[in-house]
Amino acid sequence: MKNLRSYRYNTGAILIVAGMFGLLVNQSLAATTGNITISGVVSAATAIVVNSVAGYNSLDLSTTASDQAVANVREINNTTNGYTVTLTSQNSGLLKNGTLGSVSYSAKYNGSSVSLSSTPVTITNGAASNSVVNVVKSFQISYTGTAASNLMVGTYSDTLTFTIAAN
Repeated sequence: MKNLRSYRYNTGAILIVAGMFGLLVNQSLAATTGNITISGVVSAATAIVVNSVAGYNSLDLSTTASDQAVANVREINNTTNGYTVTLTSQNSGLLKNGTLGSVSYSAKYNGSSVSLSSTPVTITNGAASNSVVNVVKSFQISYTGTAASNLMVGTYSDTLTFTIAAN
């Protein structure tokens, strides 16, 4: 029986020594610093916002207008390859009253003349950039007034479509 007791005692001592050795091993593997990498994602944003200027839909066609602002256009782009803005005129630069008549007009975008006779026309070629683009540009029209007695009654209009695309 003495041997059995001694054996049990030795087993307990072995377990205690093994447990202490495990603590020493775990402590020696513990790091003194740690890190984490956090990240987020930004989606591509290429957009155009067209805001009309007061009077855009009540032009006095009997009086001459020169560089009359009719819209402010916001160009937005966060891609690095640049972007392009095109403009399409439904009536190729004419304010039309159905088949009853028309008044021609010219246009400027951000101060530069724009030809609307053949559309679509590129009005912005945004170069590659490492900066976000968020700019507002003015769209203006000019026309020569025509006496009401020389035009058929009705509404004269043209629909303009601004399109932006990332390159």
